[in-house]
Amino acid sequence: MSFAVHTEAYKGPLEKLLELVEEKKLEITLVSLAQVTGDFLKYIDALKREDVKGVIADFLVVASRLLLIKSRVLLPDLELDEEEEADIRDLEFRLKLYEELKDARAHIQKGWSAYPRMFSREFLATRQIVFSPPTKLRAEDMAREMNRVLGELQKFLLPTEKIQNSMIKLQDTIARLLERITEHPLDLGHLEGGKPRSEVVALFLAVLHLVREHSVHVEQEMEFGRIYIKR
Repeated sequence: MSFAVHTEAYKGPLEKLLELVEEKKLEITLVSLAQVTGDFLKYIDALKREDVKGVIADFLVVASRLLLIKSRVLLPDLELDEEEEADIRDLEFRLKLYEELKDARAHIQKGWSAYPRMFSREFLATRQIVFSPPTKLRAEDMAREMNRVLGELQKFLLPTEKIQNSMIKLQDTIARLLERITEHPLDLGHLEGGKPRSEVVALFLAVLHLVREHSVHVEQEMEFGRIYIKR
């Protein structure tokens, strides 16, 4: 990656910045990761080409590592639960795995570009390629193996489903709520009636907003009891 960092604390390749930070030769707190990210986005725009996935992937790997280090330095006493600790370990594993695959990718590309791309015994090179199954091979055996291969492929080619989420505007919910309520107490549960969870949450937020603005009065006689609202 030819992207270089230009900050007051450091100027040079991004990978070298990570190396200095990990070797504790440079304080991570002196580096503005927001500035580095902004400069990188400008760098991507300047490339003016579609094939930038590899460059972005390399940047995300290094930037993620720097962000993780800086977070631990700035928040040394922060207590994390088991799930958060697992997420950090997973990130560290992914970063390490990516570095190994990155080196392997270059090796594979070098080998794939060489000719020929397949090897065979010399005395078979001039012969016509034929399929010679074992004499004891049965059609049932072929079907069983094909089903096994198909089962393995299905693990990677799982069906996908599109999920459409509707946008709920809080202002529209407040407007509809004001149209329903009067000076007579109204059971808030009647307004919820059968609505999706997202709309119920929006309705509750609208009530909180109106209470804060002193536009409505809300009463609840007992804990977990019915909530009544009126102007």
